[in-house]
Amino acid sequence: MKRLTSLAVAAFAALAAVPTARGDDVPFAQPGIGGSPVALSDIMADVQLRHIKLWEAIQGRNWPLVRFEATLIGESLGQAAMLYRNIPIEDVTNATAPLADLKSDSAPKDAAKLEAIFARLTTACNACHTAAEIPFIEIKTPSTSPFSDQRFAPSRK
Repeated sequence: MKRLTSLAVAAFAALAAVPTARGDDVPFAQPGIGGSPVALSDIMADVQLRHIKLWEAIQGRNWPLVRFEATLIGESLGQAAMLYRNIPIEDVTNATAPLADLKSDSAPKDAAKLEAIFARLTTACNACHTAAEIPFIEIKTPSTSPFSDQRFAPSRK
């Protein structure tokens, strides 16, 4: 039993010495003074899911959902910029500009034009990842959706 306890303690110590995969080791992921209540990687995972939903809303021609998802992505990017120092404001601005275009009252109700704006957003995300020295996190236009439990086309009520 004593040997088992010693092995368990040694295994725990070994795991504790391994850096976690929170993303805090990338240049942009340095929390501000006092730390951050949420990991940058968690904020970005939320953005990635909303990126998929935004694409699905564009495909479903659900204009209110397009504006809603674009707003939430912008809020998450703003949260990341506030909580993590070293994120260049121009990278955030480059990503939020297409979001503003999607939310605008004058946004085209044409899926092809919205897809072009979406492509600008995706390009801005990847440019930021490259600047953050994590180009291996490459975002693309979704080809499938994990959200089979959500209707993306407007209801016909």
